[in-house]
Amino acid sequence: MAAAEHRFTYTVGAEDNQKKVSQVLTTRLGMSGQTLIRLKRSGTVENNGLPVYLKDLVRSGDRLTVVLREERQQDLLPEEVHLDITFEDEHLIVINKPPGMVVHPTKGYLAGTLANALVAHYAKTGQSLIVRPVHRLDRDTSGLVLWAKNPHVQAVLTAEHSSGEWQKSYLAMVTGVVQADSGRIDAPIMRVGGGSRARVVSPEGQQAITLWEKIAVHGDNTLQKVTLITGRTHQVRVHMAHIGHPLVGDEVYGSFSPLISRQALHAAWQSFRHPVSGERISLFVPPPADFQALLFPTS
Repeated sequence: MAAAEHRFTYTVGAEDNQKKVSQVLTTRLGMSGQTLIRLKRSGTVENNGLPVYLKDLVRSGDRLTVVLREERQQDLLPEEVHLDITFEDEHLIVINKPPGMVVHPTKGYLAGTLANALVAHYAKTGQSLIVRPVHRLDRDTSGLVLWAKNPHVQAVLTAEHSSGEWQKSYLAMVTGVVQADSGRIDAPIMRVGGGSRARVVSPEGQQAITLWEKIAVHGDNTLQKVTLITGRTHQVRVHMAHIGHPLVGDEVYGSFSPLISRQALHAAWQSFRHPVSGERISLFVPPPADFQALLFPTS
């Protein structure tokens, strides 16, 4: 299969008249310095159908076309696994991940990952693409995972994440009856060390900010909507435990629960600005059956 090409176009407005091509690509298409270096090397930028240098000036009404080509091959094996695709276009794809599945291969999980399934999906649909996760979820956390289909889109979405324009919120069932209606947790997080993946709140850690809202009390537990301002590993789990309400079923930061065999955490909401069209994309997926059983017990 031929290497994929990703094409982007932009019609120059009056506000960009007599600006350099590189300036327009940066401010209007959000292209990073690394992407500009690739374009300079490949020479795949055109103005009105003719090759152009990044240092050249543009005029109002000019039509810039950029072609990005994949520079490496996919090294993951395809695996035919059903994917619950929430959104897909030529630039990105959002998948509703089931609990128990790793997002991308690691030392302990070389196959059976969401990335392996996505490679198979791309091959089946004739897309010669490299899988590019914009973020990850823990193996036992379910919900929305966003993937870019080219390095430019990946860079723009990563920048959105850093700026706060891309928002992620979770459904979380925490232990205990939470009294307040909402709250903000600003507590730095660091890795425990000694080979453990566990994290702990520590003044020596990285800044971590979490917002939460109480939705409803379910028996001895409380359902919350949790929004991440930062994106640290295990952030929701660590912060909920820090305020005395660990997630139901979280055996790392809380304790075993007979109600669910994993931490009761579901990435239900995502909202971001589409990196190419500029449209605001807002997505929601309901939690899987094991989480819903906490909301509607049968006995």
